[in-house]
Amino acid sequence: MTTVVQALAAGALALREREGDGLRPAARDAFVDWLAVTLGGSTRPITSALLDGLGSGDGPSRIVGRRTRAATPTAALVNGAAAHVLELDDIYAPGLFHPGAPVVAAALAVADQRDATFGRLLRAIVVGYEVGCRLAADLGPSHYAHWHTTGTAGAVAAAAAAADLRDADAATIAHALSLAATTAGGVQQTFRSDAGGKPLHAGAAAQAGVVAAAAAAGGVTGAPDVLEGPAGFAAATGTTTDWAACRDGADRPLAIEQVTVKPFACCGHAFAPIDGAGRLRAGGVVAADVQEIHVDTYATAIATAGIAEPRTPAERNFSIPFLVAAALVHGPERMFTDAAADDPLVQRLVGRVRLRRDPAFEARFPARRGARVTVVLAGGDRQVVDVPDRPGSPERPLGPDRLAAKFVATAAPVLGGGAAAALGALLALPADAPVRTIGLHPLWSLTRVDGPG
Repeated sequence: MTTVVQALAAGALALREREGDGLRPAARDAFVDWLAVTLGGSTRPITSALLDGLGSGDGPSRIVGRRTRAATPTAALVNGAAAHVLELDDIYAPGLFHPGAPVVAAALAVADQRDATFGRLLRAIVVGYEVGCRLAADLGPSHYAHWHTTGTAGAVAAAAAAADLRDADAATIAHALSLAATTAGGVQQTFRSDAGGKPLHAGAAAQAGVVAAAAAAGGVTGAPDVLEGPAGFAAATGTTTDWAACRDGADRPLAIEQVTVKPFACCGHAFAPIDGAGRLRAGGVVAADVQEIHVDTYATAIATAGIAEPRTPAERNFSIPFLVAAALVHGPERMFTDAAADDPLVQRLVGRVRLRRDPAFEARFPARRGARVTVVLAGGDRQVVDVPDRPGSPERPLGPDRLAAKFVATAAPVLGGGAAAALGALLALPADAPVRTIGLHPLWSLTRVDGPG
C-alpha cells in the first residue's frame, strides 16, 4: 500500500505538472503577505539575535530586510522566524497551521540558491502549501493539543517546496518529506509562557525542509512510513487520524486559496472576539459603562489564548481577555499601543471577561472560527454580537485595499515611504523575472532604507 509520504509526493508531482511556471494569483498574494510580515519582523530582536549568534557568513540566499546573504539553511531559519514574530502571518484554519512562514522562507532561500525565476518560486509555494495543509488537516486538534503544527507540518511543507525547486522526482520528494518529518518539532508550552521562542518553530521548520530536500537530493533516504508507522510521527505526537486529506486524490480547491490573512497582530483564535468587541464599540457601547464581558467560543481558543492576567506583550497577544478589553476601549485599530496596555480602564475590564465554551462554535471548529461577545452594562442591559467567522478568513476575506494597507504599514519600518511603490512593482512582476535580481528592482528593495542592520 502507498504510504502517506508517498501519497503526498505523488500529489506534489501532479500539482507541479499542472501548475507549470504560471503565476497563480493566490500564490502571488501569499508571497506579498509573507514579504510584508517578514520585512516587519526583520526589525525585531529575534532576527538580530539569530544573526549575532549564528553569524550570517557568506552564501547565496538573502536575509530579508538586511544587507546580507547567508547559507541557504541559515537564511531559511532567519527569514522563517522573522515571518512569524509579528503574529501576522497567514493561517490554514482546518489544520491549525501557519503555512506561509516556513514554506515561503524555505522556497525563497532555495530559489536564491538555484537562481530560479519568480514563476518557479510561486509554483513551489503552491506545492508547499498543498502538502503542508493536507498534513496539518490530518494531524488536527489532537496533535495541536500539545504540538505547534507550524513547526511540525511546517517542516514537511517546507521540504515539499524546496524539493519542487530542485525538480525532484516522486521518490526523492517522498524521502525529503520523510526526513523533514523526523527532524520536525515545536511544543505548545513555548507560547503559553512568557518566552520568545515561538518564531523559531517556523524558522526551524523552514530550515529542516531545506536540509531534508538537499539530503534527499544527495541520496539520503527516509522511512516511507514515518508518519503512520507504529513508532511514527502520529503515534509519537498523540495524533488520531485516518490520513484522509493526505490521501485524497480528488480535485478540490487548493489550500493556498483557502487561507486566512491576518488583520490583527496576535493569536488568530482571538480574531472573532476582537471583531465582536469592535462592533459593540462602533455600535455605541461605552467601555466605562461595562460591568461584565462574556466571550463564548470554542475550547481551543480558550486553551491557547485564554491567559487571564497577561503581564507582557507576548502574553497579551495570547489573551482574549486583554484583547477584547483593549478593542472595546480603544478600538481594534489602536489596541496594540502602549497606551492600551497601560490603560487603567482596560486593566479593569480584563478582570471582568469570562470565557465559555460554546457547543455551536465547537462543532464548527477547526475549519471555521467564531465567537459571541456579550457585554452587561451598568443598568443591567445586555448587548450581544455574534461573529460566525473571523475577519480575514475565506468566509470573510480582506479586500484589496485592506491587503495593500497591511503591506504598506507592515513593510514601512524597512521600506519607508517606498512601500506603496514596492507593492505595485511586485504585483506587476512577470513569471520569468529571476528571483535573485528582484531585490535590485528600482522600486523594491529587500534591504533597510537606513543602512545595514
